[in-house]
Amino acid sequence: MRKKNGFSLVEILVASSVFSLVILGLVSVFIAAKGHVIHARERMVSAVIGKFFIDPLQMDVRQENWDTSIFVLGKSPDTQIINNTEFTATYVIADVVDTDLHRVITTITWPDSTL
Repeated sequence: MRKKNGFSLVEILVASSVFSLVILGLVSVFIAAKGHVIHARERMVSAVIGKFFIDPLQMDVRQENWDTSIFVLGKSPDTQIINNTEFTATYVIADVVDTDLHRVITTITWPDSTL
C-alpha cells in the first residue's frame, strides 16, 4: 500500500471554492458596513448642521415679537455645504393648538450617497 502525500485535485477544488465563498461573504458584509458608516456619519453631521440652522432662530425669534419675516428676509440660512454634501433646511411654522405659542419645525435633507 502506498502512502498518500499531499492533496488530490478534487480536494483542492472543494477547499478553494469553500474559501472563495467565505471571502465573498465577508467582502459583501464589509461593503454594506461601509455604506452604513457613511450614512451614520452624514446623520451626525446633519445634527450639527441642524444646530447651525436653528441657532439664528433662537437668537431672533421671541414670543413677544413673533414675526415670520425672518424666513422671508433670508435671515435664517437654508443651505450649507460640508465635505461636498449639500444640506438643505426647510422650515414649517405651525401654531400650537389652544395656546399663543408657535412651533417651527426644521427638516434637514441631503442627497443620499451611493457606493
